[in-house]
Amino acid sequence: MESPSTETAQVDAQSEEWFASYAEPPNQSSNRRRRVRHRRGRDPRRQRHDRRQTVMMVVSLAFVGAMTACFYAVLTR
Repeated sequence: MESPSTETAQVDAQSEEWFASYAEPPNQSSNRRRRVRHRRGRDPRRQRHDRRQTVMMVVSLAFVGAMTACFYAVLTR
């Protein structure tokens, strides 16, 4: 557990002014609208690309698993 600090931070007026200049006004953040994603139609080329990416990820994970198994098999001999 940490004990409470008895030291106080010294902040000069110039740096405090600099940080205050970057503060976002409170009314601006509440009025900001979220971007809406426009859903595109799924074209077959993109589906093939996604499927290929998924297969490559599974293959790479299997490869890393096999290499890890070989490493431990050699290490424990």
